[in-house]
Amino acid sequence: MAAGYICRAISAKSPESLAPYISQSLLILLPPSLYAATIYMLYGRIVQCTKRPDLSAIAPTKVTKIFVIGDVIAFLLQCSGGGLMAISGLSSIGQKVIVFGLFFQLLFFGFFLFVSVKFALRIRQTQGGFLGAPWGTLLHILFLMAALIIFRCVYRVVEFLQGHDGYLVSHEVYMYLFDTLPMLLVQVLFHYWKPYKMLNDRAALGKSPTYVNLHDMS
Repeated sequence: MAAGYICRAISAKSPESLAPYISQSLLILLPPSLYAATIYMLYGRIVQCTKRPDLSAIAPTKVTKIFVIGDVIAFLLQCSGGGLMAISGLSSIGQKVIVFGLFFQLLFFGFFLFVSVKFALRIRQTQGGFLGAPWGTLLHILFLMAALIIFRCVYRVVEFLQGHDGYLVSHEVYMYLFDTLPMLLVQVLFHYWKPYKMLNDRAALGKSPTYVNLHDMS
């Protein structure tokens, strides 16, 4: 996304140039899809760490495949829409394709959030809670990141539905509040807790029969 804001600065200085404008739009619009794919994989690993995959509405081995496929479709739709917006006379169609891609992403991500919350409620009922488990913290982080991305997607849908002359597009501050800030928080969460390191292969060596002791990792 940093490259997107660099292109945005270039576009602001050269408003007559189309390439920087299109580049900044795509480079800011698309990265959340990559975050979403990482969150899907993180959920599957958390479920495996609990050793209760039966409590997940969708098997952890299928979660990544199902939701990443949906995420890829949303990603390609948004890319296609961005490409069409660069063609004279097809800008309106491109905008509609992007909105459809964002709705598609929201549909999949909303369903994913439902699946993950349902899993959390089930494991809380069967194990009497999960706050003491190391993966419990990661599960809460996952919920927070998912909520931030959904919030950002809703903003983007409203922005594109309003069109080029809409209130949100004409007031740049809202983009920083409802797009830049949520995605910055997602990035901070990833870097601070480093879930990709906490849920490595050694997680399967935990001593507890109900959850993996990640604190023993070096």
